[in-house]
Amino acid sequence: MSTRQERTLESLKIDPLHKFLAKKFRGFTDNRDENQSITMQDALMSGYALFSLKDPSLLQFNNERPNREENLKSIYKINKAPSDSGMRAILDEVELEEVNGVYAGLAKKLRAAGILEAYSYLNGHVAVSIDGVHHYSSEKISCSQCLECIKNNGKKEYRHSLLSAVMVHPEKKEVLPIANEPIVKQDGKTKNDCESNAAKRLIPQVKKLLPKEKVVIVEDALSANGPHIRELKKAGFRFVISVKPDGNKYLFGLMGRLEGLGKVNEHEQVEGRYVHHFRYVNSLPLNSDNRDMKVNFLEYRQVDKTGKQADRYFTWITDFHLSKHNVYKVMRTGRSRWKIENETFNTLKNQGYNFEHNYGHGQKNLCTVLALLMMLAFLVDQLQQGWNELFQAAWHKTQTKVALWEKVRQKSNEYAVASMEIIYKLIIGQLKVRYEIIDDSG
Repeated sequence: MSTRQERTLESLKIDPLHKFLAKKFRGFTDNRDENQSITMQDALMSGYALFSLKDPSLLQFNNERPNREENLKSIYKINKAPSDSGMRAILDEVELEEVNGVYAGLAKKLRAAGILEAYSYLNGHVAVSIDGVHHYSSEKISCSQCLECIKNNGKKEYRHSLLSAVMVHPEKKEVLPIANEPIVKQDGKTKNDCESNAAKRLIPQVKKLLPKEKVVIVEDALSANGPHIRELKKAGFRFVISVKPDGNKYLFGLMGRLEGLGKVNEHEQVEGRYVHHFRYVNSLPLNSDNRDMKVNFLEYRQVDKTGKQADRYFTWITDFHLSKHNVYKVMRTGRSRWKIENETFNTLKNQGYNFEHNYGHGQKNLCTVLALLMMLAFLVDQLQQGWNELFQAAWHKTQTKVALWEKVRQKSNEYAVASMEIIYKLIIGQLKVRYEIIDDSG
């Protein structure tokens, strides 16, 4: 690694990133009256700190402010943190495009540090998994942007969702969310927004963030349709997309006929306890409505030689020409789609991020701004997990993420420190605190 890359990698550690975020937030538009006691930077960094520290509610963050005042200033660059109601009021006015714009600077840092290059896998392509997730739901509180859903009990539920683009790699645990597009009712619309419409807005964002990289998009079977694939091609992206017999009957029927004619290619590969069976055909029409759109079909079955695991079966379409030399990597790329579910959304829901807690709704953008700040905190954590030795040591010491977040909150409430890395050093015992009792009774 070059010296320049090493320096850039250092800039992706948590304390330099906090300085970067504070600088970015300082430039956000603030349409409030002048001479406000709480700056936009302080409000945004407070929202970020809420999710960085994993407080379960805005109320708890507010209650802990007196204990953390010095650390909020030194670690999170917050001169004056707002109250919980004050934070909601300020963040409600934040423009979403400005929050998304923070990722452009982060992407440049990832490129300079060699991380984007390290995430290339299939023919030098970086895999980006795209999927949607709900982050707010209520039967009572709503706004003009809320999606309206009828539950099984007949009651109406109001929701906010995100369509997220997450950089994944089959051989890496860390996932890097690089773009998020709200799935909400658009201005002046009466119908619900949907993932396909949100994807039309998200794909150009990903292209703008990764203009120099070769990108392969990995998605679920809902995306295996002509209009969406044309959007991907328009952006210059390759694709590996799941397909299912129910949703792609034409394609599976065609495969069945080709199998009867002996025109399906087969390949088998043994790796450890698993046997990988591949069947594939190139240049098939996507469906009867898109005969001009040619795709390559890959069927994969994983067999456990020990018999301890049941066979696993997957099918994809791709625009990579398939051969026995690349079907394994295409399969690994396709299966990496699950990392957006397991390593991203499930981590946010089950490892201390309190993703399903309703931190606030607001009248304009609060709900979405909070979700974007949580995603930003998650991205920073993933960078620490992958490239910060002190974070890794603290995680190892506490054994679980939830226990680590608890220790971070405990230390930040108990001690005034100059940086988050000192918190990590306190957790692993690299720094010790000595107490001295002074008797001044006489």
